[in-house]
Amino acid sequence: MAEKKEILRWQSILQEKVQPAFLAPWEEEAKEEEFKNVVKETLRNINTLKGSKEDKKCFLGEPTCCISNEKDINEVKKMAEMPEKSTSVKEVMKEVVHYFNGMFNWVHPKTMFNVAPPAAIPSVMGNLMGSMFNPNLVEQEYSGNIAALEIESAAMISKLIGYDPIKATGHFTFGGTGAYLFAAKLAITKCLGKESRYFGIRKDAQILVSKVGHYAVKNCSDWTGLGMNNIRSIDLLEDSSMNLNHLEQVMEECYREGKPIAMIVATMGTTDAFGVDDINGIVKICDRFVKKHKLNKKPFIYADAVIGWAWSVFNSYDFRENPMEFSKDTLNAIKECKEKIKYLKLADAVGIDFHKTGFTSYNCSMVCIKNNSDLELLCRDKDQMAYLYQFSAYTPGEYTLECSRAGNYALAAWCNLKYFGLEGYRVLLGNLIESEKALRKVIENEPSMVCVNEKDHGSVTLFRVYPKEIRNRLDCDNFANVQYKREIGEEKFKEELRKNNEYQFKLAQEIQRMLFEENGPALSFTSSFKLTSYGEPIAAIKAYPMSPYMACYEEELKEDIIKFIFKAAKNLEK
Repeated sequence: MAEKKEILRWQSILQEKVQPAFLAPWEEEAKEEEFKNVVKETLRNINTLKGSKEDKKCFLGEPTCCISNEKDINEVKKMAEMPEKSTSVKEVMKEVVHYFNGMFNWVHPKTMFNVAPPAAIPSVMGNLMGSMFNPNLVEQEYSGNIAALEIESAAMISKLIGYDPIKATGHFTFGGTGAYLFAAKLAITKCLGKESRYFGIRKDAQILVSKVGHYAVKNCSDWTGLGMNNIRSIDLLEDSSMNLNHLEQVMEECYREGKPIAMIVATMGTTDAFGVDDINGIVKICDRFVKKHKLNKKPFIYADAVIGWAWSVFNSYDFRENPMEFSKDTLNAIKECKEKIKYLKLADAVGIDFHKTGFTSYNCSMVCIKNNSDLELLCRDKDQMAYLYQFSAYTPGEYTLECSRAGNYALAAWCNLKYFGLEGYRVLLGNLIESEKALRKVIENEPSMVCVNEKDHGSVTLFRVYPKEIRNRLDCDNFANVQYKREIGEEKFKEELRKNNEYQFKLAQEIQRMLFEENGPALSFTSSFKLTSYGEPIAAIKAYPMSPYMACYEEELKEDIIKFIFKAAKNLEK
């Protein structure tokens, strides 16, 4: 008879405390039930933080913030202690829920803080599966057939925007900045040659982007070593899109200075005003520029479409029949955007955020490359990675910045793309634009308010509110509109613009206080959504609906939003 071995202390802890924290490596019903119970209890705990439908509270739990200043941050550091002994999973999950107090509830219709959507359940489940089995998209061997999901997702997006899915490629990355950075590195390498990867950047290659292009361009020029001083800003048109005449002038300036243009960025939906650049026009200018100066290399065109890509779902929509029965205003807005978005296929690379208009959780971004042959410029030598790529057909880790890329990205995106399809995404976007149109009509009828991005057609609405004293001074009904036109068009009103910019900020502060203390709406503030004709920043309050539960009825919007704005303005008068 075999002698029974004594269980050592570490083995006891392993069996009783450590192993229960992991999923079973084989089918085991009891373990599955334990896991389901943990998930159910955690969900139950966090759901108790939501307010009732009648409360209309758009944040979770109590309005507390444990890091409101530097002293608080240091207190958190001092109090942080790793426990000596293991605790139960249920205790940990119960404790962590407290940190969700004060967190925005993105799915609530009164949460309009920014282009941050609620994550749809299919993407949540995809993420969960990725977290459970931990695929790494460095190569196929480490990610199994999840690698095929990345390939398939990239192909779906390629077809959607108009690329040839066989010639194109794409991979998921860490947010829009990751996509931008990859495109910038590829553009710089194409411009300066593969040798620049070994000897460094020795020429002042230029990146051209509109004045409202995302600040990620500075991160990318900095982190690639190109330098932030090699960014050139292009003026805007009234609709916040790039001024192509100025673009052409700047390109000629670059040529005269002997500085090659590495990349031109077409911003396809700015965060604040949903400005959409004309890629078709940019491409034509590039073609003329290359032909005129007999250049061997064409500037790389990157479409920063992290927000605007989703409007590609309308490329095949029947606008004449309008099967979704959108209102005339919404249909026209969608059509106008689609007419610019449909030219994404002309860009050399496109940046896409599923965690914005794709309705997945953070983070989930993709860079899609038109010609996969371009990637040869960025591939590393296989002998540098001796323990990888022995048996895989799919080896994106040879050219991606990351060595570790979670399969969660691909799982979340693929699940949403498959679940919603063209129909679902059309309805999601259409609902948000219907809501935006209703809100703008309400603002238009309020004498003290003016919409400042009325020519833009995304879901975001930017507006300014003016104090009553201006009505008395101007002696007219539509005083906000009159005052705003003065401020943006005539430099002699610069000080009034600055004063009213400060008023917008104070109003936004008061609205935020009311958010937590009076269940007000979650609106945000931008200090400069664009510049006046004389170069001054224009501040505005921002309503960015992203919830599928968003209201499209004017009376409801008055009750949930406008009422609080007026109350905030009245509070400032005291």
